[in-house]
Amino acid sequence: MPGGRGRIGVILPANNAGMEYDLWKMAPEGVSIHSTRMKPTKGCEPENVEEFEKELKYSYSLLAEVSDIIIYGRTYGTHKHAHVIKRVIKDVVIPEESVYELLKKLNVRKLWIGTPYIKERTLEEVEWWRNKGFEIVGYDGLGKIRGIDISNTPIFTIYRLVKRHLNEVLKADAVYIACTALSTYEAVQYLHEDLDMPVVSENAAAMWEALNKLKIKAKLPGF
Repeated sequence: MPGGRGRIGVILPANNAGMEYDLWKMAPEGVSIHSTRMKPTKGCEPENVEEFEKELKYSYSLLAEVSDIIIYGRTYGTHKHAHVIKRVIKDVVIPEESVYELLKKLNVRKLWIGTPYIKERTLEEVEWWRNKGFEIVGYDGLGKIRGIDISNTPIFTIYRLVKRHLNEVLKADAVYIACTALSTYEAVQYLHEDLDMPVVSENAAAMWEALNKLKIKAKLPGF
């Protein structure tokens, strides 16, 4: 049967066209990916928490029967309202939390951060990781706002975003590439091979945690 080893459900915003591709590419034989969507939003946190929870419950209800584990595949709501997400979806995978756990496992202290975002949003990301205890040796962003524009980013645009800061990058223990809408499957493989250091994407970290929870072993790109 499809997904005989494990079925991974994914909740995404409607304008994310990148995460499913990465998850499909990473899924080991016998693991299937099942996704549904929420409305795209502005900002990082919901203004109407009750409405956010209602929509999340509906999206979850569409996946619950066909999924062994659920990835909440967006940053929206995770910094201040993660408790709401975890209340609705038991044992949920939240990608940024997956990144944090993976970086700890890899003994990373110094981090270089790449994002697809505009400067203000990139600086928010940098500050969030500083507050988590990491030394940020450098960062850069691609200046994009719309989710679909982020998902349309070419592989080597991501690759060169990192490589053009080589002096900073080589001072880091690892590179982190943010945003689930940014398809990074090929880029992190090339960067990991060329830099000989961990290159962790949000999507790969989410898959890593989901497979760990399902007790399935697989080689994932970037680390």
